[in-house]
Amino acid sequence: MKGNDSVELESANAILIATVGDGVKTTNSHISEKGNQRGNITVNGGSYEIYAACDGLDAAHNVVIDGDETKLNIYTDKYSNYSEAVVKVTDDQYYIRFNYSDYKYSVKYYNSDSDYLWVNPEHHSTVSGGRSNYYYYSFPKNEDYSKLQFFVYTSEMEQGQSEEYAAASDYITPSTTYDTLALTARNGYLYYDWTNYTTTVNEGFGGPGGPGGMDGGNTDKGDHSTKGIKADNEITVNGGTVNIKSYDDGIHTNNDVALENGNTPTGNITVNDGNISVYSNDDGLHADGNLTVNGGNITVLNSYEGIEGNTVSIFGGNVSIVAKDDGVNATVTSGVAITVGGGSLYIYCGGDGMDSNSRTSYSGIVFSGGRTLVISTSGGNSAIDTEAGYSYTGGSVVAVMPRGGMSSEATRCQNFNSIGKSDSLSLNAGSYLVCKIGNDTLTYNIPASMSALVITLGDSGASISTKSSTSHNISEGEFIWE
Repeated sequence: MKGNDSVELESANAILIATVGDGVKTTNSHISEKGNQRGNITVNGGSYEIYAACDGLDAAHNVVIDGDETKLNIYTDKYSNYSEAVVKVTDDQYYIRFNYSDYKYSVKYYNSDSDYLWVNPEHHSTVSGGRSNYYYYSFPKNEDYSKLQFFVYTSEMEQGQSEEYAAASDYITPSTTYDTLALTARNGYLYYDWTNYTTTVNEGFGGPGGPGGMDGGNTDKGDHSTKGIKADNEITVNGGTVNIKSYDDGIHTNNDVALENGNTPTGNITVNDGNISVYSNDDGLHADGNLTVNGGNITVLNSYEGIEGNTVSIFGGNVSIVAKDDGVNATVTSGVAITVGGGSLYIYCGGDGMDSNSRTSYSGIVFSGGRTLVISTSGGNSAIDTEAGYSYTGGSVVAVMPRGGMSSEATRCQNFNSIGKSDSLSLNAGSYLVCKIGNDTLTYNIPASMSALVITLGDSGASISTKSSTSHNISEGEFIWE
């Protein structure tokens, strides 16, 4: 659906399938002769299923989503069942790609414990990706097997065996859409995702690290945009239910493209109400400008970085983030970068939980209200990370991270001695972390064992403890505030 000047969706029921392009698109951001702004996409009521090879919604100016009854489901790129732009692979080879040449690989094709086949990929090519070379190893496809598992070995290890290896994937389904398993080392772990041999390599994903566990992550950005909702000026969500499954950012605004109306784009994202769920292979919500949450429910189920903006402000609502790298990242280098003034914020990530780049003293992050639980699983990062410290004036905060490394960053609060407390604990999977901060009590069912530093803000006399059981019936990784 394309309107050069605007698209308005109101109280309709529609299925939109774009096999090679965007689901809904505008192209013109001029002001009309009558003084009306062109280029907007508005959605107010109705139910919409959008399958797009590229962006789900792509506005030349603003996107506005209104109406409690609005239901919007968006699938892009490989998550759309109808995308012809994701070219079917016709070659008879698969590839493994990594930017380190020091490893060997084996692939175990598998049907059952008595029906499997080992193959050893061979070096195919070396491609320059800018700052790094990328090494491709090829192995033949075998349609006789329903699963495959790949193994990574150091130079002294024997290939074709599962007893000694540097890293290994779970059993995965061979792709009929993609031909390359792209590997990325980050924070001592190895991540992988399906992509294509011809896909553009994305620079900027983490630095070197030795292989460890395996997980999925978007190591590529293709030559076309595949975001869920994108606008060249602003995105505002005032209500409704929005579900996004995207290969690129879930919700994204730009401020680097000149608008035809002569104005400088803001690049802002504002969420006032509604229910947003995002599963993204890149950022969950990304604003080139300021990202503000005043209310509603935002759940980022999967992401590289959960929420990123020039500044990030959370004044209300419920925000839950799962991220492979940073949970909340603000890029501004001066002034207040991240504000938590109300609502509920939960972060579970493999990088920095909250990462501010502001160099203004004690302004990187300001906690002034709400309830925050932030967990970083990486010893090379911190649950709270700033360039020049942060400040606290209100709210309850619990931050959990491995001891040592960068964990001392989490205590760089201007008045930490009067409102904060830190404790070193051995956290065991399946047990409970219980933190009592003033009138607030957090109970968290620990999903993974960790030699942890636990930080609380809000009460210098806070109680931090672990328990083997509680009266609460909550699953691993879940929590409650009382």
